[in-house]
Amino acid sequence: MPSEADRKGKFYLVWTEGKKREQRVKGNFEAAVKAARAKERHLEDAADGFERPDPLKKKAERITIADAIERRLHSIEVTFERDTLKSHRQALRQFEKWTSRHFVDEIDHDHLMEFRNWLMKHGNEHRFLKNPGNDKRTADRKASHVNQLVRITLGLPDGKGPIKKSELGKIRRIGSVKIYSKAQKESFFDNCAPYEELRFRALYEPAFRKKELVYLEKDDVLRDRQMLRVQSKNRYDENGNLLYKFKAKANSEREVPISKELMEGIVAHMNDSAHPKSRLVFCTSTGRPDTHLWDKIQVIAKRAGMGGFDLKTFRATRATEWLRPKWLGGYGYDVPTVRNLLGHDEESESIWSYVSSIEKEVLIAEMNKKEEMEQPAKPKLVTPKTAKVIVNNPGSVTVTGTPAL
Repeated sequence: MPSEADRKGKFYLVWTEGKKREQRVKGNFEAAVKAARAKERHLEDAADGFERPDPLKKKAERITIADAIERRLHSIEVTFERDTLKSHRQALRQFEKWTSRHFVDEIDHDHLMEFRNWLMKHGNEHRFLKNPGNDKRTADRKASHVNQLVRITLGLPDGKGPIKKSELGKIRRIGSVKIYSKAQKESFFDNCAPYEELRFRALYEPAFRKKELVYLEKDDVLRDRQMLRVQSKNRYDENGNLLYKFKAKANSEREVPISKELMEGIVAHMNDSAHPKSRLVFCTSTGRPDTHLWDKIQVIAKRAGMGGFDLKTFRATRATEWLRPKWLGGYGYDVPTVRNLLGHDEESESIWSYVSSIEKEVLIAEMNKKEEMEQPAKPKLVTPKTAKVIVNNPGSVTVTGTPAL
């Protein structure tokens, strides 16, 4: 009836297709009835052997390779450093010119491996070099960038791209690791408001990734053990609607110790009556995940004179602090311990760039120490002591000078 057509509420379709199924329908009562009739026709056709698209399933928007590359490069430009952008831009633009396919969902395993093999024969863009092909490591890196583009664009979980890491060689970091100086780090925290300083020290001390901090829950604050925990989670409201979900990077679920001072600050923040009602430690005023965290941290970095902020450099700074020997002002942790604290798997090569950086620091410090020891000792200057000797004999001579000691 017309009076029922605009009736609002939560409507569900229930049917049997092998087993009992249920699906919610958005809209008013009239929209639910139309959806039910369309689904009935679809089931009747299927029973008669006629296959046609399910009316309840929306067709996914196909994203072109060109559009996906533009989005990916823009994302990297905002959140990563210049060298990273340059590396991705070169690889993705080369792939765009090479491929004859138009949509991201058309990039499969064989096509990407074919691109990688082409790179080793013709991928060198520097015409003045004799070798027209990239070396294997460079080709693997470029293929990995394209693989990452597909995975992120299609919303695939980690490790579910067209190719696997095991199919490529180990990709080592090129060049020395970048870290922030002590002055830069102090300037960054000096330019934070008290709440910002607490939040970003909670990012720095445990060397968290961005999402690990964004989705840190109160239950992840292990106050008795003085640790912060990283774990995957799916959270729903009272009506069963998804609030947020967080998937920890492969093998990165862990517990990381923090200082007593930071733990006390986090606990005080959680117990503050002004804190929004939320599972999350650092959230928006409505209790939702603060997805604009990156915009805020970039503003502080510019205010501190750092130009932009790079989280990899932030994490590398903390990692090198953990690895640096105690006599150089560090913690002196071993490689397995630091790898576990960072949430790296055993195949990760990043840790060795940190180790290499520390080894150079140690060499320089020992070199300077040796030079100081080899320098000849400078003779100490002795202040001369003067005295006047007076003899009572009238025939004698008065002598002034330094007496023998």
